[in-house]
Amino acid sequence: MCLILAVIATSMLGATSVRADEPPTVIETPIMVAETAVLPGAIEIEGDTLQLRIDRQLRATGNAIIRKDNQKITGDDIRYDMQNDELQVDGNAVITMGQAKITGPMLRMRLSESIGEMRDVSIEFKSAPPPPSDQDKSPLLSDEAILISDPKRYLDDSLASGTENKQSNFDNIRISAKQVLFEGQDVKRLSKASYTSCPANSDDWYIKANDLELNDYTRTGDATNAYIQFKGVPILYTPWMSFSYNNQRKSGLLAPLMGTTSRSGFELLTPYYINISPDMDATIATRILSKRGLQLQGEFRYLGENYSGINNFEYLDKDSTTEETRYYAKLAHTQQFSDHWSGGYNLEKVSDDKYFSEMATRIVVTSRVNLPQTAFLNYHDEHLTFNGTVQRYQNLDNVSFVYQRLPQLTMTYNNEWKGFTTQTTSQFVYFDSMKEAGTLPTGSRFSLYPSVSYPVNTSFGYITPKIGVHTIQYNLNDNRPVGYNNEYNSLQRTLPIVSLDSGMYFDRESTLFDTKYTNTLEPRVYYLYVPYKDQSKFPIFDTALATLNQNSIFNENQFNGDDRFSNANQVTLAMTSRFIDSETGIERLSTTLGQRFYFDDLQVSLPNTSLNNRKSSDILAGFTARLSSRLNLDTFWQYDPDRSNMERNNFLLRYNPEPGKSLNFGYRYTANTLEQLDVSGQWPLGNRWYGIGRLNYSIRDNNAVQSLAGLEYDAGCWQGRAVMQRVQTATANANYAMFFQLELGGLTSIGANPLNIVKRNIPTYMRTNDIPGIYREQNVE
Repeated sequence: MCLILAVIATSMLGATSVRADEPPTVIETPIMVAETAVLPGAIEIEGDTLQLRIDRQLRATGNAIIRKDNQKITGDDIRYDMQNDELQVDGNAVITMGQAKITGPMLRMRLSESIGEMRDVSIEFKSAPPPPSDQDKSPLLSDEAILISDPKRYLDDSLASGTENKQSNFDNIRISAKQVLFEGQDVKRLSKASYTSCPANSDDWYIKANDLELNDYTRTGDATNAYIQFKGVPILYTPWMSFSYNNQRKSGLLAPLMGTTSRSGFELLTPYYINISPDMDATIATRILSKRGLQLQGEFRYLGENYSGINNFEYLDKDSTTEETRYYAKLAHTQQFSDHWSGGYNLEKVSDDKYFSEMATRIVVTSRVNLPQTAFLNYHDEHLTFNGTVQRYQNLDNVSFVYQRLPQLTMTYNNEWKGFTTQTTSQFVYFDSMKEAGTLPTGSRFSLYPSVSYPVNTSFGYITPKIGVHTIQYNLNDNRPVGYNNEYNSLQRTLPIVSLDSGMYFDRESTLFDTKYTNTLEPRVYYLYVPYKDQSKFPIFDTALATLNQNSIFNENQFNGDDRFSNANQVTLAMTSRFIDSETGIERLSTTLGQRFYFDDLQVSLPNTSLNNRKSSDILAGFTARLSSRLNLDTFWQYDPDRSNMERNNFLLRYNPEPGKSLNFGYRYTANTLEQLDVSGQWPLGNRWYGIGRLNYSIRDNNAVQSLAGLEYDAGCWQGRAVMQRVQTATANANYAMFFQLELGGLTSIGANPLNIVKRNIPTYMRTNDIPGIYREQNVE
């Protein structure tokens, strides 16, 4: 029979006294000294046999348990000295508190202060959410891109794991130690300790340390004279290491990143993270490149109530290959001055044209040819928006030159009055050319476009008549050809614009494959009239022919930019049909067909391009199918009926039957310009292996634009990844990069992090430790 005794407070028992030599009272029948629940701070003890020395000592033997608040201690023999607040447990001592369980042969503890010791202990616990702090309220520093292996969010190379299928990586933390010293309720100091997140039947990796301090409040650990042992082999030693077991940021040395590229050789990045405040942090790092030397890197981030920013720098004093000093700098800041005013800047600069192609591996970086140096000021209210921008560029390829805007001022005013909608847009830009571009026309351009429309909307359709006037004025420098007068430097154009946009909605209930759908039919008619005016003398500052697609076919101007405005006497006809699941509201099928018809010939063109005197545009068609949650299809066609030729064709098929399984197939074709195949995917190979890969192949050039291949091994409490990537750069030859990473239970990562590169190449990719357990188990055998 188990007996229970509850002691409300030891001082309350002082009213009854016994002699020091009085034998203990052995309780043989159940007794409860409090019929109500035990109060906070009270001690409860139970066991098969209880002995009590009033106001002196409690002893329980056989299934012995002592409780205080949320702490439970069990053992074969429990003795509690009430006068000295000393607890002694002999035989199978177990402390359970929250999700933690500590086991050892004996325990000595001062119960009220949680100060004591155990020997030959083992600890098991699960992760718990961190204590509340202002850190969690920071959108800049606490998003879902935090690198789980380190307490630092890498803006460019983070683990973009997202919020979906989010799982804890710390469910099975196990620690063994020669001795543990309890230094209060939250702090434990362990000697000769081993730490792992592998389950009990797996000892693949450990952190072994002479001294390990665990802080349960901050959920952090500090180890001295520590090394990581993987498969019985020590692989990384450090005299001191600090880690978080709930993904909370803290200052300290981050795990080094290693890799290799064909242009820079072996790389070793060693970062140190500084958690300055909840909304401010910094990282400094050294990057050793075997072919180039030692590079210094730094990043400083900050976030205030009305501002945020990030500053980056990279510096290589003397490149061993080029014998030059090389650097990269980026300064970015945004500021909300008031409810209506905001501003900021974004400045980037590199030391030389080949910096990205030789020092970086990501195609989004290596393909950059113009670096912006921009400052801006914005205003907005209910009706008025304003933007002022000053923008320069650094060109890296000596070919793709763009005009600098010094400055650009844009203002738009919108209002409604008795059913009428008015809009006025104005813009002033001073265009200056890059010095490297040679002699080009420069000067200012002012445009003004007031318009008024009267939209009429009903449940079955809409009609919107609109009229406006577009005016543009140039004041140029050196725009006239040799021998001509100044008429080329002062140019002006005014065009009236009239349009009528209308559409109708029809729907009916239908059944397809035993499923009820709402089938819609949505015709649209858009008429546009703009008279012709000669614009051949106008310079081309920022204007290009707009790509014809399902949106631009309804634009007023077939050019992007104000340097050209196409004449128009035309009508655009389009038809859209949808199948919408009546039960879920999901659009399963959608098809669109559209074409523009010209009543007058087009007479406005860009320099060195021929005019098109066709009576109709290409036919545009699009088809989208959401056949299930597993299979999606998106297609687009642009067909020239006059030449019976396919001008453009985009095709994308995605198959994603379950997390961790995905195949993507894409095809892109543009006549005389582009023809590419794009295949990517992730698939389990069995026995815990996953394959990942992507090939972006140019059929036209008979060359791979970008390729990636890799293997991933999921051992449950650790993952291994090997990825190889080839990137065709814009300013140099192709660059090859290899990434090897060992991720140990979400605690730390060793090697180069390829995950963000993989995610960009394979949008449907999911890292193995984010895949739900039911699917991971299917790939074990």
